[in-house]
Amino acid sequence: RSITRSFYRSAAGVLLVFDLTNRASFERVPEWHREAAGDRPPAFVLVGHKCDLAAQRAVSAEEAGHLAASLGMLAFVETSARGNLNVELAFQTLAGGIQRALGRGGVTPHQGCGGIRLIPSRSRPRPPARREPRQRCQC
Repeated sequence: RSITRSFYRSAAGVLLVFDLTNRASFERVPEWHREAAGDRPPAFVLVGHKCDLAAQRAVSAEEAGHLAASLGMLAFVETSARGNLNVELAFQTLAGGIQRALGRGGVTPHQGCGGIRLIPSRSRPRPPARREPRQRCQC
């Protein structure tokens, strides 16, 4: 538990993931939310995975959406890693929530190793030609 709390302490966003085919995992979401929220709650997105297993479903989309709303989460997203369904959407939803919190001043970027780092967007450089020397990475 102390590792979990220290891990979440500087988090700006959390994807809380449960298994749509496992009712017990859904019932643990409020507990996980409390553990991760701490003093300065990060942005949360509730993710129900294995949506491709419709016949084995144990939690409805309506129920999960209601829980996400009642806990003040940004959204509920159903995903399937097997079908690559909405996986990117879950991350984009969380990133958008963090970006909005940054704009409101609810979250501040950290300097150094941890926390949020703002990386200016640049156009993607074209790959070097065969005989052109490669430049060093900017990271």
